[in-house]
Amino acid sequence: MLKTVIRLLLVAILVFGAWFLLRQDGAGWRWLVNGGWHTTARVGALSPEEQRWASVAWRYFDNNTQPQTGLVNGSDKRPVVSVWQLGDTLIALTAARQLGLVDDVTFDQRITRLLGTLNRLMLTGDSLPNLLYNTQSGAMIDYSNQPRVLGWSSREIARLMVGLRLVAAWHPEYAEYLERILLRWNFCRIVDKQGQLFAGEMQQNQQTITRPEGRLGDSEYSAAGFGEWGFANQLSLAPPAQPVIIYDLSLDVDARDPRTTWTPSTITTLPYVLSGMEYGWELPGASRDTVRTLRHRASDVYRVQERRWQQDKVLTARSDFNLAEAPWHVNDTIFANGYAWNTLGDDGKYYPRLAQVSTRAVFGLWVLWDTPFTDALMKMTRLQQDSERGWYEGRVESTGDYNRAITLSTNAMVLEALFYKVNYGPLLGAKTPRQPGYFSRQIADPFSPALQRCLPEPRLTSAERRKEK
Repeated sequence: MLKTVIRLLLVAILVFGAWFLLRQDGAGWRWLVNGGWHTTARVGALSPEEQRWASVAWRYFDNNTQPQTGLVNGSDKRPVVSVWQLGDTLIALTAARQLGLVDDVTFDQRITRLLGTLNRLMLTGDSLPNLLYNTQSGAMIDYSNQPRVLGWSSREIARLMVGLRLVAAWHPEYAEYLERILLRWNFCRIVDKQGQLFAGEMQQNQQTITRPEGRLGDSEYSAAGFGEWGFANQLSLAPPAQPVIIYDLSLDVDARDPRTTWTPSTITTLPYVLSGMEYGWELPGASRDTVRTLRHRASDVYRVQERRWQQDKVLTARSDFNLAEAPWHVNDTIFANGYAWNTLGDDGKYYPRLAQVSTRAVFGLWVLWDTPFTDALMKMTRLQQDSERGWYEGRVESTGDYNRAITLSTNAMVLEALFYKVNYGPLLGAKTPRQPGYFSRQIADPFSPALQRCLPEPRLTSAERRKEK
C-alpha cells in the first residue's frame, strides 16, 4: 500500500513538472533554463494587464511616427527628436516586434524608413550626429526647432549605438544597413585611444570646442555603447568615485568637482537600470571587478529608494523627466551637488517642488527587483497613462498630481522593461549572438577609407591569434 502511494505521488509530481515546464508554450522550461529560479528580476510571459501596458506605450509611437522619415517625435506631437531618442526608437521597435505589437511586415516597413533616414542623416562639420533633429525633414535644429548645428554628445551617440547593435542582434538580416550608419561618422574627436569620451559644442564663431563627457553612472553606460562596437572604453568604465552616506548606505558619486567640470555630480536611476536590462551589468570591456562594482552600485541605487519608502513613507523612483512648461527638462536625483534628493533644472536652478515618481524609473526598478517596494511603485504608477496617447512622465511627490507630459523616452522604457521580462533577462547579454558583419570587414580592410575616421582596431579571431603566436 505504501509503495503504491509513493508511486502515485511520483507520477503526480512528474505530471505537474511536465505541465509547469510546457505550459504557455514552454514558459516554465524557459524560466528554468534562463535562471528564473535565482534572479531578483521579474521574468516570464506578460499578464493581460502587462500586455495592455505595452499596447498603451506603442500607441505613442503609432501617433508620433512621421511617415516620410520614419522618425518619431521626442514628445507628443512636437516634431523634434534627440540622438538619445533615436536609440530609444530602435529599441522600442525591436521590443514591439518581440511583444507581438507589430508583425514582420510592419516591422520591415518601419525599420526600412528609419534605416534610409539614418543613412542620409545630415551630420555636423565633425561628421557626427547633431544633438537634435526635426522629425519631419531630418534637418539639424536647435531647441526651438530652428535650423542650427548645436554640437554632439558621446552620451547621446552611445545610446544610438546601443540601439543599432540591439536591432542587429535580434534582426541580423538588417545588420549591414545598420552598420553602414556608423561608418559615415568620424570618431577622431569623440573618443581617444584610452577610452575617454568627449562632447562637442558649437560656438558662435562656428568652431567646435570639445570637453570630456561622462559622470559616474552615465559614463559607464556610455562606455558600453562604444565598447559594443570595439572602441576603447577603459577610462569611461572607471570614472573617479567617492562615497556619500544616505540612510546608512554608502553610495558612490562622481569625485570630480562640478564647479570645475560644469556638470552636476549626480546619482540617478536610469543608467543603472539600463545597464541591468541590456547587459545584466556585464558591460562590454568591463573586468570582473568592474562588473561586481556596477552590480553593487545598482543594488544601492535600488535599496536607498526602498529605504526612503520604508522609513519616511515616501514612494521614490528618481530619474530625469520632461515638463510641458519651463524649465522643460529636470534631473531628479538621489544625490546631486552635495545634497540628497536634489532636483535640478537644466537652467541650473533647484526645483524641489517638481520632484516626482518617474514612470521610466518605476518600470526599470519594477522589472529588475521583484519586491514589495516595486509592487507598491507599480500599483501607484499603472494608471498614470492616457490609453490613446501613451504613458505620462510621472506623479509629483509633493501633491500627487500627474506630470501629463508624454514623451518618446518614457514610452520606450515601458516597452524595453516588458521586453526584458519576456526575454528572461538582458537584451544584449552574453548569450545574445553578435556575428561579425560589414562593419568588422571594413575595419579589417587596411585600404578602407573608413579607417581615416578613427575606427577601432579589428578584433582577431581565435585562428588569427594562434597564427600570431
